[in-house]
Amino acid sequence: MRPLNIIRGRDDKDSMARALVMKELYFEVKNETGLLGRIVSALALQGIYIIHLSAYSAGDKGYLQMITKDNEKAKKAVSYFIPKIEERDVLIVEFENKVGTLAPVAKILGSHSIFINYVYGTSGDGFKIVGVLSTSDNKQAASLINQDSGALGA
Repeated sequence: MRPLNIIRGRDDKDSMARALVMKELYFEVKNETGLLGRIVSALALQGIYIIHLSAYSAGDKGYLQMITKDNEKAKKAVSYFIPKIEERDVLIVEFENKVGTLAPVAKILGSHSIFINYVYGTSGDGFKIVGVLSTSDNKQAASLINQDSGALGA
C-alpha cells in the first residue's frame, strides 16, 4: 500500500485531489477502560504500522476502524482481544489542506448519487488532508475524484 504523497504545493497538478480504495478493519467491542491501549500495544509488539485510526464509544460499545500496512497481520495480532473483525473497502482521499476542500468532493459524489456513509480524517503535516470515506460505491467515487480532481478546486 503506497502513500499517495501528492500534495507538495508546487503547482496546480500537485494540489489536485487523489483517491484510491483500500481495506479497513472494523470491529465492535465491549466499551472497557484500557482496551484501546491493549490493542495498539499488541499491534506495536508485532511491528504493525497504523496508517489511519478512528475509535469511539457509544454506551456500552466501542467501535474501531483502522487501516494498517498489514491488515492480515493486524487481525492476527488482536484476535485474542477481538475475535470478530470485518475487513471492508474504504475510499482514501488526499487533498490540499485549505478551507472548504471537502465540500467539492462531497458535492461531486452527491451529484452522482453516491451516498457517503461516514468520513474521518486528519491533517497531520499541515499541507494535506487525508480523508477516509465509506460510500455506496467506493470504486466509482475514486474514479470520479481522480477524473475530476482538477475541477474540484482541491
